[in-house]
Amino acid sequence: MCDTLGVNVPPQLDTLIEIELPAGDAVAVHRRRFVGEVGPHVVLVAGVRGDTPEGTRVLYTVGRHLESVADRIVGTIDLYPCVNPLAAHLGARNWPGLDVDLNRRFPGRADGHAPDRVAAALVEAVRTADQVVELRGGHPSFRQAPHARVAASSPLAAERAAQANVRALWKIEASPTPGTLESVLPDLIGLEGGAGNRLTDGVGLELGDGVLNLLAVMGVIPESDLPFHWAAIQRPLVVSDAEVHDVRTGRGGLFLPVLACWAEVREGDVLGEVIEPISGVCLEAVRAPVAGRVLALREEPVVYPGNLVVRLAAAAT
Repeated sequence: MCDTLGVNVPPQLDTLIEIELPAGDAVAVHRRRFVGEVGPHVVLVAGVRGDTPEGTRVLYTVGRHLESVADRIVGTIDLYPCVNPLAAHLGARNWPGLDVDLNRRFPGRADGHAPDRVAAALVEAVRTADQVVELRGGHPSFRQAPHARVAASSPLAAERAAQANVRALWKIEASPTPGTLESVLPDLIGLEGGAGNRLTDGVGLELGDGVLNLLAVMGVIPESDLPFHWAAIQRPLVVSDAEVHDVRTGRGGLFLPVLACWAEVREGDVLGEVIEPISGVCLEAVRAPVAGRVLALREEPVVYPGNLVVRLAAAAT
């Protein structure tokens, strides 16, 4: 492992932590480090949950580009392609065996069980970084438009996230859920999109370009070496908690959406129908409570009363 700043060196692969398994073998959480001239320290994290391969794909494409500009990097860039490799191997959200959600264990404990030790090691390694970006995928039941989530109390993170080629920028005012990475790192940028346990056409490209543009905006990589023109970067719809609306079912049955993710809707438009599958009777027409864009759309059709089926992002009034 090389921690020396100020000297251009090839990218290095090292081990954040190695966890011994009950059978006697071990699993390691790896880090790829790119070191250039003295400058910002940026950390890119993926795979905190094992059912989000989209983030791992994004860091693969980002890493390929960083290899091509390694001699022109300013600062240090750390890539954690998969923080929860055991769960990723199974395509499961939680750490297997213990059935623990790693994204509820931060800041972790160095003397705790395996997920707690991984969480503690990651927090210790990234705590002093100038910017931490977590790449996430959607829940397996949903498809999500590429968007960024930042704390409303972190204007610098919001300014940077606006350059990440996302459709929407959600400035979250509510307190973060205890145990999540953002509860420990309040300036975290979360980039999210696609669907859990699968790769979504276009999402990896959008988020990959967004991460590279963010690195260029921070001066870590040269803008002239980006594989796209800066004008191609999307400008996001900026929303707060008040402009994000969760639409839930009133009846149980099969939910059949009638539109696509990121579709534009007007207040009162039908978003989908809940049907009784045997008789074919429509039990409920789910309608948009406001005008806006479909930020997330349920793809798993079986629903019960109160299930979330659509998340809308409405333009601020």
